[in-house]
Amino acid sequence: MLVLRFDADDLASVRFACSPLQEAVMSLWIWQNPAKYAIHQPLVRASAKQLAHLDWDLLQALIGPAGFLPDFLTPYPATPRPDISDELAVVRATDHDVVLRDLLNAANGRRLNPRLEDVKTDVRGLLEEITAALTGYWKAILEPHWPKLIAVLEADVLYRARRLADEGAQGLFNDIDRGLRWSNGALNVDEPGVEADMDVRGRGLTFTPSLFCNRAVTLIDYSQPPRLWYPARGRGTVWGAGVVATSRALAELVGRSRAQILEVLSQPLSTTELARRLDLSPAAISQHLGIMHRAGLLDRARHGHAILYSRTPLGDRMVG
Repeated sequence: MLVLRFDADDLASVRFACSPLQEAVMSLWIWQNPAKYAIHQPLVRASAKQLAHLDWDLLQALIGPAGFLPDFLTPYPATPRPDISDELAVVRATDHDVVLRDLLNAANGRRLNPRLEDVKTDVRGLLEEITAALTGYWKAILEPHWPKLIAVLEADVLYRARRLADEGAQGLFNDIDRGLRWSNGALNVDEPGVEADMDVRGRGLTFTPSLFCNRAVTLIDYSQPPRLWYPARGRGTVWGAGVVATSRALAELVGRSRAQILEVLSQPLSTTELARRLDLSPAAISQHLGIMHRAGLLDRARHGHAILYSRTPLGDRMVG
C-alpha cells in the first residue's frame, strides 16, 4: 500500500490534464497482453499491420519486465491539454542521469533490454531514437483516432471536476478507482508490492485519465510531484457506436433519438462524440441538444475547445 499525505492547500490545487504522449506510451501495454485489454481489440486488429513500419523492437523494449514504464516518457503536463510535439521535446531534453535512473527503475532489478544498452554510452542518441519511434507510433496508430479519444478523456475530466466540487476529496478519490481510498488527509493507493508512507504536502496533485490503464497507477519515483493515472469513464465505448437501450415510455414521450441522447449523457459528451456513439449526423444531434437544453433537460459547459452536454436533475429524473 502506498500512502500519500496531503494538506488543504494540495486539495485546493488538484488539477486534471489530458496527455497525448501519455496515451501513446500507455497504449504500448495493449500489444503485450491483448486479452487483458480486450476493449481495445478493434484498434489492435485495425493497426497491427502498421507495426512493421515502426521501430517496434525499441518501443516494446521501453516496457520493463514487470510492465513498468520509465517515468521520463510521461513528463509532467505543463498545461491541461499539452501538444504531443511539446511533450516529445521535453522527453528529448531529459537529463541523461534521469534517463538511466528511470530505465533501471523500470527494469526492476533486471538487466536492461539490449535495445536500451546505449543509455550507458550515448544517451542523446538513444533519446533521439526513442522520440522518433514514439512520433512514428503516434502518427500511425493513435493520431487518426485522437478526436474521439480526447472527447472521452475531456468528458471524464468534466465529470471529476463536478464530483470534486459537489462531494469534496473523499467523493472524488473514492469514485475514481477501487484501488484508491481517501481517509484523514491521506490518499491510499493499492500498489502491488509497494509499502511506503510519503509526506507530499506542498507539492500538489495531478490526475490524468487514461483509456489504456486498467487501474490507478502512479510514478515509480515518488520524489517527483505526485501524479495519478486512472481508467477514464466511458473508455469501453471509444471504438464504436453501439445500440443504446431506452425505455419505451421515454422514447414515446420525447422520441427515440432524444431518449438515446438522454441515456448516453450519464457522462458529459460533445456533439461530435454523441454523433459517433449514436451513429447520427452532428447536425441532427445539435438540433436535439438545442431543444432539450431549452426544455431544461440538459446543461452545457465549455471545456477547452469543446462544448460538453450533461443531464440536469430533471433529465436524470426522466431517465430514472
